[in-house]
Amino acid sequence: MFSAPVAVKYFSHIGVTVTDLAISVHFYSTTLGFRQLFSDVQENWTRIGMGIGEITLELFSPHPGRQPGEAVDPFYPQQLGQPKIALTVADVEATYERLAAAGVAPLCPVTTTRVSRFFFISDPDGTPIQLHEFTDGLRRVSDLFSDDHAT
Repeated sequence: MFSAPVAVKYFSHIGVTVTDLAISVHFYSTTLGFRQLFSDVQENWTRIGMGIGEITLELFSPHPGRQPGEAVDPFYPQQLGQPKIALTVADVEATYERLAAAGVAPLCPVTTTRVSRFFFISDPDGTPIQLHEFTDGLRRVSDLFSDDHAT
C-alpha cells in the first residue's frame, strides 16, 4: 500500500490576492452569497475571510512591493487572482521532512505565526499549496475567528 508523504486532515481554505478588497468583498457577497467572517488588518496587508457553507475564502490585499526574483513570500505565494490551496496537517515539521525525502521541494521554510506553522509546495501547474498546522487543534482558518476560539 502506498503511503503519501502528506497526511491531510482537513480542507482549510482558499486564498486569493485581489486588487481591491472592497470591490471583491462586494462581489463575493452580492453575487455569490458569501458573508464576511472576519477582517484581519496587519501593518502591510489585510485579509478578509468570506464564507458560505463549509467554504472559507481569504481575500488578501495586494502584496506590498515584492520584487521580481525575490524568494517566495509565505503570505503572498502567487500573483493577483491566482488561488492558493490550504490544507491542515497534524505535524507540519514531519510533513516538511517527508516531502523533502520524497523529492518534493518546499517553496519556503516552515514559517511560524501567532496561530499556526506552515510552508508551501506547488502542484505541477504552479498552484501554491499551503500545508499548515494550527495551534490549539484548530482545523480551518475560519476557526480562528469563531466565537468559540479565545484569542
